[in-house]
Amino acid sequence: MSQKKEKIEKDAKQRSSSTLAALLKEKPKRGRPSHNVSRQNVYVALAKSQKKRMRQLANLLSDEIGRADIPDLSITVLTARLEALRRAVADRNREMPEGITDLESLYLLWDLPLPTADEKEPSWTSIRVSPQQVIELGRAHGTLNAVFGANRSETFSLAMSLLEQLIEDHPLIKQHDLLDEMRKEILEIYA
Repeated sequence: MSQKKEKIEKDAKQRSSSTLAALLKEKPKRGRPSHNVSRQNVYVALAKSQKKRMRQLANLLSDEIGRADIPDLSITVLTARLEALRRAVADRNREMPEGITDLESLYLLWDLPLPTADEKEPSWTSIRVSPQQVIELGRAHGTLNAVFGANRSETFSLAMSLLEQLIEDHPLIKQHDLLDEMRKEILEIYA
């Protein structure tokens, strides 16, 4: 009789580990796919035209680089440009050249179009940024805030304008399929 009970218990255990249970365990997670490096939310105020421009920039680049990668690339370009500017005035103990007195003059120095009236009425949104790029955005924001009183949203808008200019001026950058390859290329361009 005890053998029957053992057999019944064994069958019950096998049923509990049936294919349905196995399927439920191996069910893929829903939502955003995971990345090698988890990204962090950064809140910035962007106008609808700027959000649309992010999608357009993503469409210009290779298929492997999506809209979610645009903030990282924008911050990389801004970091490289600010570092080049620092090197240019390194012997004078300054962060910015003498003629650069506000954020608009920085736009003009880099031959960027000035922000439009539409971009002055933004709404808050979050962008997903890699941890290293969060640090770089913080450094750039700190510099531009100390020198011009610029906020994080203005800093990110400048970064997006710089990325757009880079794509226009260097069309070969569109060939890169990996985010790391693009970052290296950006740093080489402005080195």
